[in-house]
Amino acid sequence: MVTGETGSATLGDGWLDRRPQLEGIEMFDKQGLKRQMKLASGRSDPLARWHAALLAATVLTAAGFAVAGGAAAGEIKDEPRWKNGKDYSSLKDWNLKGENIVPHGVNPLYYPIVPGHKQVHERPDHPDGKYRKETVVLDSTEDFDIPGIGKFKTAVVQEEEYLDGVLTQRALNWFGLDKTTNSVYAFGEVSWEINEEGKPVFEGTWRAGELDGDGVAEPGLLMPGTFTIGGRYIFDGAQNQAYGGSENMEAGIEITVPAGTFKGCVRVREQGLNNLKDITDKIWCPVVGVVSDSSDGKLIVSAALPKGDPAADVSSVGKLRDKPLKYTPPVAKVSGDQATKIALAQIPGKATSVKIERKKGKNVYVVEIQTAKDGEKDVFVDIETGKIVGTD
Repeated sequence: MVTGETGSATLGDGWLDRRPQLEGIEMFDKQGLKRQMKLASGRSDPLARWHAALLAATVLTAAGFAVAGGAAAGEIKDEPRWKNGKDYSSLKDWNLKGENIVPHGVNPLYYPIVPGHKQVHERPDHPDGKYRKETVVLDSTEDFDIPGIGKFKTAVVQEEEYLDGVLTQRALNWFGLDKTTNSVYAFGEVSWEINEEGKPVFEGTWRAGELDGDGVAEPGLLMPGTFTIGGRYIFDGAQNQAYGGSENMEAGIEITVPAGTFKGCVRVREQGLNNLKDITDKIWCPVVGVVSDSSDGKLIVSAALPKGDPAADVSSVGKLRDKPLKYTPPVAKVSGDQATKIALAQIPGKATSVKIERKKGKNVYVVEIQTAKDGEKDVFVDIETGKIVGTD
């Protein structure tokens, strides 16, 4: 249930004296984190050197790279309100200085970026199965030195995604706060898909200050310290890999989700700028941050809630992480050639790839088709019935 009104609004900072309850929270395995951070830091391992070469060749693209968590977008059918990066404020407007950027702190509408903070969102109606995202602020930091900004440290925030209880993706995000404004900024991420054997496979990365196509990736603004209706800002600044803008849509919202009822909330619309159909609505509330996300679902538990609140119990976070994947290869009753013909009958063009994946809650052939008019299209053909169950 959501109620609210539209109009100009500025949120005060009176709630900032409320501190999250973090005592007794178990941290993730530090050895595993060190291995992950080595991958992210670009200093010593072969994968990092490979990543540097890829960046130099500018061949990393947004295809298959899930940005900031990567769940399939919710069904928002609205037309894009803004279509160009120039419609949003960006680095040139923010006056970022390294000496003002700190890795940990609080923002009036964000979850506490404090080591040990944990939270969970779930979306049972996700088209690929029951979806769960676990977020943990780790106790490590990531160093940056960006020309024009300077040297500073960011928090490392881990997000893990599960489908039907099985870990499918892990990402490390680099977030920082401007202590002069309490605004939260994104400086990049690195992500891995988890394969059928439960092993991470490098998926993609972007990092502010590094090469991005013909330019350089820039930070994104995740949440301003002062919320004003109509404000627009780039939230991911890698134009070739992860690029999108946010618009502050609504304030004064009251909403009930599994984690409780929250007041004084706001609605922000995120608009993909590489894929204009990628639109996500998020409702942010004081103390806990996002409570409702059309892509990731609803807030289930948060360590920021007071002790004694059932929704403050984050003991389940991380428990599914090492669960082995129960993988049964799907049995196809329709051949790949047949699926390709079925797909081309629906969307004419040239088939460039055919592979079996889990989509729309079914095992399907994903037939990639290059069209003359609309570029690349995916057609999902059920491997048992041969019926088309969706397109993308």
